[in-house]
Amino acid sequence: MTLTPRIKESIKTALAMTIAYGIALSMDWDRPYWAGFAVAFISLSTIGQSLNKGAMRMLGTLLALTMSLLIIALFAQERWWFMVALSGWVGFCTYRMSVSRRSYFWYLAGFASAVIAFDGGINPVNAFDTAILRAQETGLGVLVYTLVTTLLWPTNSYAGFKSATQALIKSQQQMFSNYSEAIVGRMSGQDAPVHDTQATLAQAIQLHTQFGVMLDAVLSDSYEVWELRHQWHCFQSQSTVLLETLERWHESQKELGDLDLNALLPEFGAAVTEINDV
Repeated sequence: MTLTPRIKESIKTALAMTIAYGIALSMDWDRPYWAGFAVAFISLSTIGQSLNKGAMRMLGTLLALTMSLLIIALFAQERWWFMVALSGWVGFCTYRMSVSRRSYFWYLAGFASAVIAFDGGINPVNAFDTAILRAQETGLGVLVYTLVTTLLWPTNSYAGFKSATQALIKSQQQMFSNYSEAIVGRMSGQDAPVHDTQATLAQAIQLHTQFGVMLDAVLSDSYEVWELRHQWHCFQSQSTVLLETLERWHESQKELGDLDLNALLPEFGAAVTEINDV
């Protein structure tokens, strides 16, 4: 009987969750479901994605532990200052979620801080116990799932990374082709082909984000990619610059109507042809 990838992932997740629950209960830890939550939330389709998300969850929890205990220590008797400090920290984490590539790390740093701080109540000892328990059970869940997914039907991220890279390159090539065709058509006095440039731009942005996620994953489970990590990061940076340039090109299309493009760009058509032939 051949098991599908979905069934395999279900078995791995269920097995890891059962083991994590069993260890937590045997150690007489409170709230063993925290270990189960850690397993469920980092369970992804490849080893690299799971390892990367597990690391972000563990590091975010440790930062939350430090910040929540620090806030409690500073404002244990000042409830309003305690709320101001905690709200400020959660707000900062929320802001970092929107601008950082490690959004899941900042999500955990803010969310777990609130859980620890409010669960601790007014008793600092209770807060410390809650913080240590949260870190222990999160670490247990991450460790158990990492071992299970590494030993049982491991799935490498390289194939998905390769597909994401090819799709990104093809999308950016399509954007360049569409924009250059519009300018060449305007310079020659012909009607430019009609393309849904907004949809192409949105797809390129989505593929660029997907490439970044897959790169973080494949660096964790592919030694071949890890060896060339500097080159891949350089490619990612150059791809970002190219995407931003193409986006500005898209936004400036309407401003070219009154310009004499033949005088300003006399060799544009030849340059586009040379680029397309590469």
